[in-house]
Amino acid sequence: SMVKLDFNEEEERQLVESVYLNAIDTLNDDDKKLPQVEHLLPLLRRGIGIHHSGLLPILKEVIEILFQEGLIKCLFATETFSMGVNMPAKTVVFTQVQKFDGTKFRWLLGGEYIQMSGRAGRRGLDDRGIVIMMVDEKLEPSVAKEMIQGGSEPLKSAFHLGYNMLLNLLRVEEADPSKMIASSLAQYQSERSLPQLEMSLQKVENELSSASVEGESEVREYWKL
Repeated sequence: SMVKLDFNEEEERQLVESVYLNAIDTLNDDDKKLPQVEHLLPLLRRGIGIHHSGLLPILKEVIEILFQEGLIKCLFATETFSMGVNMPAKTVVFTQVQKFDGTKFRWLLGGEYIQMSGRAGRRGLDDRGIVIMMVDEKLEPSVAKEMIQGGSEPLKSAFHLGYNMLLNLLRVEEADPSKMIASSLAQYQSERSLPQLEMSLQKVENELSSASVEGESEVREYWKL
């Protein structure tokens, strides 16, 4: 239990309280009475924090600042926290290695594992980063290898050119639809794949030209009929 744990010294506790109270002072009176606002400060004073998408933006920002300044020693967070540019930690603990993707529970992908585990190890402070995985069910070696050693997911463009977008671009005098499309990630990926597509096309054409069909002349005469 973490009820009795306190990771901060008195000076740090006072600093945490000062930062927190100054931040929530920007909220209106009704928001200040929210449970997450009232119950968070006692945890933060002890060097314990939480970070997830359900928190108010101002609270998430305060927690990120306190963590960066070393005033939060133990942080419980979802994977969204690992998207921060400068959020390293000495140790990263995975309490689960499965996640719900909206349809079913699945193992973490290699890119997701790398994104979170890559936060272990603070530059200039730690010789190495420590990653702990808490696995409460059977994990096949092949799945573990793919998760830990697998590469990140390829970046794919989600750009979709529709009629509405074209019409909106045409309404703006300064807009150049062709220039916008040419500078998109989708166009870049398409152009990058052209050499491989051309090689594949050439290979198919060579196979077609060298292909021989038994009784081809008889088939041709029959087709002429």
